[in-house]
Formats: sequence, structure tokens, C-alpha cells
Amino acid sequence: MITNKAFHLISDIKPFKDKWHVQVKLIHSWISNPPYADESLEMVLVDITGNKIQCSCKRSFIKRVQRSLPLWKWKVIENIKISGTGGKYKPTKLSYKMNIINDTVFTDSDHEDDSSFLNLTSFEEILGISLDTHRLIGI
Repeated sequence: MITNKAFHLISDIKPFKDKWHVQVKLIHSWISNPPYADESLEMVLVDITGNKIQCSCKRSFIKRVQRSLPLWKWKVIENIKISGTGGKYKPTKLSYKMNIINDTVFTDSDHEDDSSFLNLTSFEEILGISLDTHRLIGI
């Protein structure tokens, strides 16, 4: 268990370096298999403040990530690549995402918080025209 290092919050992460040290919980994941690219594992991670970030890993890392980052368990992740979000849909409001690389390390966290961190969109907002049509609803 890691207890002596300070963690970076998702709101503090920027694309200028790769040595981030974050404590997160996986709240949603899915396999993406677009016709124009290779298969990838897409995820939504949340930190202790409730901020969410999209995270991706290439096909070659999917099994390792699925074993190391179980749903609803707090983990510490180190050595991640930060890049701009691409594609048609964004599951979070951030304009960048985390990418799992070969050097990424997963360790257990001693943090305990059973909150789901889900912010569901109201039915009125879904019917309204104020929503961004390129962002997924309800994550």
C-alpha cells in the first residue's frame, strides 16, 4: 500500500509530463473497436474529489489493465501518458485523457470511499437543447 507519496488530482494533470502519480477508481469501462483503428479498452476514472478523466489502453495492454484495475476499487497509477481527447464522443468534460503505456504501474490504495461518483443527467436536460451532442450522458 502506498501512503507516503502525495497524489496528483485529476484537475491538476496536464499533458506536459508523464510522471503523474494518481489515486483513482474505475467507474466504467468498455471495449472500443472502431473500423478505422485497432481495438482498445476505454475507461472512466474518478479521483477522491469526484473529477473524472477518460483513460485508454491499446489492445496489447487490455488483459493486464483488466487484471490490475478492477471496477470500483481504488488504485494508485504511475507513469501515464496524457494526450488530447479525440474521436467523436467524449465521456468526460476534460479536453485530455490518460493513456496506459508499457511503463504504467498499478498498486493498491488504502483509500476507502464507496461513493459511486455518478452525476446522472436529468431528463429535462436530455430533452433540452443545451447539451453537447458529442459528450456521453450519465457517466
